[in-house]
Formats: sequence, structure tokens, C-alpha cells
Amino acid sequence: MTEQDYEKRRKPKRYLRKRQVAERYGGVSERTVDRMADDGRIPLPIYLKGSRFPLWDDDELDAADRQATRARLTA
Repeated sequence: MTEQDYEKRRKPKRYLRKRQVAERYGGVSERTVDRMADDGRIPLPIYLKGSRFPLWDDDELDAADRQATRARLTA
């Protein structure tokens, strides 16, 4: 098991609500967060059992940010 795998197992999942995602990306509007998810700039939200509120996995957002950065650097 790699150190990264170990950290993923130890670290509890963290989910962000739409307002938190909007703040993460420079204070964009919540509607912009919807657009970003629709066009693939960020992962689609999940809905936990019994919830009607969209949530984003913080680790998935980090991965999407890293991928977008790599794409910009190689372009």
C-alpha cells in the first residue's frame, strides 16, 4: 500500500455544499457552479441517501483541479 492509499483510508470524506464550492472557485455564483458541473469543469454532485441537496466530494474536486492545471500547462 502506498502512502497516498494510506492517507485516503485515514482521512474521512469531506463533502462541500454548493455555496462552499462557489467560494472555493473565487466566489462565483451558485448557478455558475451548476454550469461548471454541466460542462465538465468539475465533477457532477452526488446526493446522499435521503438528501435533496447536491454535495461535491472534496477529493474529486482536487483531482479535477489538478487535471485542469496539467491540461493548461501542456497546451
